[in-house]
Amino acid sequence: MKYSILGKNGPKVSKICLGTWPIGGGMGAVEQNDAINAIHASIDNGINFLDTAQMYLDSEYILGKAIKGKRDKLVLASKVSSWKNISDIEKALENSLRNLRTDYIDLYQIHSWQESIPMEETISKLLELKSKGLFKHLGVSNFSAKQIKDMNKFSGNQIISSQPHFSILFRHSEKEIIPQSYNLGIASIVYSPIARGLLSGKYQPGHIFGKDDARHNHHTFENEYLEKGLRIFKILQEWINDNSYNPTQLAIAWTLYTKGVASAICGSKNPEQAISNAKAGDIDLTQDDIFEINKLTENISIYELITPKRFS
Repeated sequence: MKYSILGKNGPKVSKICLGTWPIGGGMGAVEQNDAINAIHASIDNGINFLDTAQMYLDSEYILGKAIKGKRDKLVLASKVSSWKNISDIEKALENSLRNLRTDYIDLYQIHSWQESIPMEETISKLLELKSKGLFKHLGVSNFSAKQIKDMNKFSGNQIISSQPHFSILFRHSEKEIIPQSYNLGIASIVYSPIARGLLSGKYQPGHIFGKDDARHNHHTFENEYLEKGLRIFKILQEWINDNSYNPTQLAIAWTLYTKGVASAICGSKNPEQAISNAKAGDIDLTQDDIFEINKLTENISIYELITPKRFS
């Protein structure tokens, strides 16, 4: 497993980060033993970076249970996802600490931009909580380039990371968000590097997800994107010239060769998926490799921000 430093003065994290939305039940029910075994398999295969959030259903509780006795060797990241007033932020953080069975969180993030409360007030409250030692570093998620720049300046350059949506299929974030973050000394922790499964080769156009799977009404699973994801999967499959890794692992590794990307968040429902994802952190690609892959996929990849057409 390869490692990198988050931002200018952040912790050393594995290039592959375990995302816990799936084990919390976000993509369908998962047996708790499978979830815990997936966490353990990730750690055993070099992953020290674990990402969760207030809104990730049971994931914080399961994660807290799984890392008992292992906490000191890990970098824990969570997010405040929902707050109606400033006092809600402290309550959310306290609940996360309780669920994770820890005294502090390494990286606490704002899950998305909020319009109802001035974001400056949110940042101020978080910096106050940071000064109390409840978390070590501040990050943001789903912020635009301008929002990142403005809030980093307001915070006194205390934001060390940003979580943008990024994959070889959906490449909007490489235009401004990732390069600007890099120039500000902010690391990008990309999520959905296999486009929520679209680059896994598992799903044909017309696939219907179960109602307990958040993808069942997600706008990026319209047939147009299912088709594009499958086309890229097949291109990657043909490009690979040995059996040391598979197209899904290559799709993950590709994101890590984007300047400014420190880690890729990969969800796992079971140990097998966890081990497979971890191996993506060992793949070596040359600049010629990246050039070839980009050339083969550039007319399929989507470079504009995708907004819902018919789903909310």
